[in-house]
Amino acid sequence: AGTPLSPGAASGVAALPQVSAFVSIQQGCNMDCAFCIVPKTRGDERSRPMDEIVRECGQLAERGVREVTLLGQIVTSYGRRDHPHTNGVTPFVQLLEQVNAIPGIRRIRFTSPHPRGFKDDLIAAYGRLEKLCEYVHLPLQSGSDRILKAMNRPYTRERYAQIVADLRAVRPDMYFSTDVIVGFPGETEEDFAQTRELFAQANYDMAYVFKYSVRTGTPAATMAGQVPEAVKEARNQELLRILAANSDRRNATLLGTTQEVLVEGPDKKGRRFMGRTRGNRIVHFEAAARLIGELVPVKIERASTAVLYGSLALPDPESNPAHRTHGTH
Repeated sequence: AGTPLSPGAASGVAALPQVSAFVSIQQGCNMDCAFCIVPKTRGDERSRPMDEIVRECGQLAERGVREVTLLGQIVTSYGRRDHPHTNGVTPFVQLLEQVNAIPGIRRIRFTSPHPRGFKDDLIAAYGRLEKLCEYVHLPLQSGSDRILKAMNRPYTRERYAQIVADLRAVRPDMYFSTDVIVGFPGETEEDFAQTRELFAQANYDMAYVFKYSVRTGTPAATMAGQVPEAVKEARNQELLRILAANSDRRNATLLGTTQEVLVEGPDKKGRRFMGRTRGNRIVHFEAAARLIGELVPVKIERASTAVLYGSLALPDPESNPAHRTHGTH
């Protein structure tokens, strides 16, 4: 029988098996966004050989890793110069296909993409690659076409909204996170209103909302129309309120449902286990220690804005400590 996690067991977390791993596939950036210093510090885009990445993922799977996150500055630009398109399939999607075929790997994620990289083949991949999680980090930065142009972001609010709609058409249960910058130089109330509107429309589950700050050596650093700090703070808080409401609504729809959770290890207090759903929602629950690294069904019983709480829904009572000795608490 499995051993329930005891209080204080989190101190031994280093001895627990690695369940998920980041795999670097690409470095550097050619996008030259006006607010970003990365192109100057990381250089031009460079991609690792595809067979090398696939081999690393296979080795991780042999060591018990069940989830890989493919990592790059602009991960969707992977292989543009080094690998040919095949039958209309971009190199990045070819890589996803190969990782999807690795025995032992159960989930695939990636970060950070660029909206320009969401071509038809990548959108369609969410409907046919069963290991590709229904979770997308899709940086918005601004919902104003005028500000997007000033940022040197080569897409429009209309195109961004269409990507979101297309992804939801393929996966209605898709989860979205994003990056947004408020108070970019020259951002007016009308510009921010357009960002706020698109931010609410996209119904994000998670977002990183940044107040613009000067990065010496970037084009934005010398732009006219620097926005007062108090205005940036107010806009930041307004988007965070929308985000919290969105998250609460989404979590409410999960109450009473059973979600597939990858058991990662003990929570910070060492009293329960934690894991993530395919949609990247954090779930806390009681379990047996031997289930670390397993995909298990968890019935969601309550929720906060950021965390779900539930109990195992396994038919085998030996797998669930709540069924052996005591109820969850």
